[in-house]
Amino acid sequence: MEKDNVNVNATEKAGREIVRLIASHRFKPGDRLLETSLAKILGLSRTPVREALGRLASTGFLAKTEGSRGYQIPFLTPKDIENVFFMRGVLESKAAMLCATVMPESALQELRRINEREEETFRANEKGEYAELNEAFHMLIAGSCGNPYMELYLRQLYWRSNLYVLFFMSFYCLESNFDTERLSYLEHRRVVDALAARDPKAAEAAMKEHITSSYNHLLYPKNALEGVE
Repeated sequence: MEKDNVNVNATEKAGREIVRLIASHRFKPGDRLLETSLAKILGLSRTPVREALGRLASTGFLAKTEGSRGYQIPFLTPKDIENVFFMRGVLESKAAMLCATVMPESALQELRRINEREEETFRANEKGEYAELNEAFHMLIAGSCGNPYMELYLRQLYWRSNLYVLFFMSFYCLESNFDTERLSYLEHRRVVDALAARDPKAAEAAMKEHITSSYNHLLYPKNALEGVE
């Protein structure tokens, strides 16, 4: 059992580090990721790297091309980003609405802690940890709404959308520490405040506004996200 835990921890570490490499733009859409070269870069054995790549591919974050070695960072398109963020807006706003009445107080306190840490890492320009906290924030809401299918489908949508965020959101693309037009952790705070007030309508609206704002501030050609606002 202890050996299994070690393997899981190594796989999770490999996954985090691979995402951090991508967040730092060490790789770009279309690049192939090979377990041998990644294992060398990360100083890990090939097994956890291979398992981490497989997990990331299962979410749609990476693609496995038939007849070729390794995995590929998918090419990104305006229509795909529109589809992904449309579905996130629909589902995550409903997850927040449900959480307003069923989210345990302990989960709400953890959500507040994550949000406070988000501000700290944003101001310190710690992009990799900020990305991990962002995931933790959204997945905690998805997993606390009382509907197990919500987390299942939102996890895949989240990881697909994360490709666009990492490559086209100004915080990850610019040298500056701050996105002067938009601070996403403040949008998260409004979601937390609505959940703390146990106000389903406010929570739904705050999450919908956050997802729409994320879409609208991506540095990528796009169409208006109709049907979400």
